[in-house]
Amino acid sequence: MQGLIAALRWMTVLPMPKQVEEGDMQKILPWLPVTGLVVGLLVVSACYFGTLLNPWLGALLGVFVWLLITGGLHADGLADLTDALGARHGDKERFIAVLKDPHIGSFGTLALIFLVLSKLVLLKLLIDLEAWWGLLLIPIWARLGVLFWCRLPALTQGFGAYLQGVDISFQANIIFVGLLFISLCFAPSLWLAGVVIYLWYAFLKHHVKGMNGDCLGAGIECAEIALLGLLLI
Repeated sequence: MQGLIAALRWMTVLPMPKQVEEGDMQKILPWLPVTGLVVGLLVVSACYFGTLLNPWLGALLGVFVWLLITGGLHADGLADLTDALGARHGDKERFIAVLKDPHIGSFGTLALIFLVLSKLVLLKLLIDLEAWWGLLLIPIWARLGVLFWCRLPALTQGFGAYLQGVDISFQANIIFVGLLFISLCFAPSLWLAGVVIYLWYAFLKHHVKGMNGDCLGAGIECAEIALLGLLLI
């Protein structure tokens, strides 16, 4: 249970005791999909109760809870990665420097605007279709991706570096198969989630040449948007 408590502490704003030291962060990996389940339950609940008044209100509350429960952590990663990609101009050192810069530039701002608008509109359309099971599963799938993306070389010190050298392939594959079966039963279009996870892995490998905490957070946000689109289709 220490791994679960640590995963919730690092991936959400839920108040949790400090059970795992930074050097032992690999213990949280198998529990990341469970944090996705917590996020999914809260987002679906917010959407459902807001929809009792108006579907747009449900979508707005869903986006608000989605960002609130994660503390904007993954959105910040998306902004940082977008800024770095936009400013690198083929210079790896400049890419790393911008990636580590806590300030948000124009590229990151545009990415955040696109993120919020995309989730708002897609949530509204999915609420109209009452796709509750799919909305519950999407945050789980997105966080499962971290178990595969963290196998890439670490670009900087921090969360990503703490996850290096840990082989949980067996657990990751078991979770993947189980989640795939559940998706086929309740939200068949999400069987393509594995493709989305692989595409982000390929992007990080060939264009970013590695990963860090920002890259993992950005992957979660991009995967969630892509899976919302797949679910709608």
